[in-house]
Amino acid sequence: MKALLIGVDGLSYSSFMKCNPRFLLTLFSSTFRGVVLNRRPQYPSSSWLSILEMREVQPSTFDVSPEDLTLIKETKAVPVNLPISNPTFGEVSLKYGEVSLQDELDKVTETILSAVEKRPVIAGITGLDALLHRGGDKCQAYSIVDNALRKLVNAVDDFIIFSPFGEPKSASETDHEDYGIYLSTVPRPSDHETVKLPEIGYLFLKLVTGS
Repeated sequence: MKALLIGVDGLSYSSFMKCNPRFLLTLFSSTFRGVVLNRRPQYPSSSWLSILEMREVQPSTFDVSPEDLTLIKETKAVPVNLPISNPTFGEVSLKYGEVSLQDELDKVTETILSAVEKRPVIAGITGLDALLHRGGDKCQAYSIVDNALRKLVNAVDDFIIFSPFGEPKSASETDHEDYGIYLSTVPRPSDHETVKLPEIGYLFLKLVTGS
């Protein structure tokens, strides 16, 4: 089974209708979907660590080495470009905001497509969030992300696509919409509730291990 957990920081339902990302809209109507809740301030590192540890992690209170993160250990997943540090952690390691969104997606996509043939993959995309913080062209960026996600989803059996928070609300890296996306072959825990960050980790663990 080829399984992928991929997070796109700053991806938001609020721009779906405006930017019309065709593949993501197809997933919205054909897969399990939900809303990820993460209230401000949203630190990228602690948001991701809450997923990888499957428990709420507060900023600046975590001292476990990346190799020992619970979800990575229990799924034996390949980490790719995870924004738990700067530069990011994993098979792709990039400094935040120092490469273009397209370059980041090219590197991450190539690495995922190679790695997922043998092991599950947990990957992150930070370039959309960085671009939107700088006031870049939103719909062009959504189109680039949409194309990359189409390639990745078509290459795997099961997936979880999420954003740990929505679009930036200001120049501050911790100020975003409180709601991110959840699109997956795995249903969320409750049809009537938002998805919490630790639950994303548990869902991927269940997907990979069956328990």
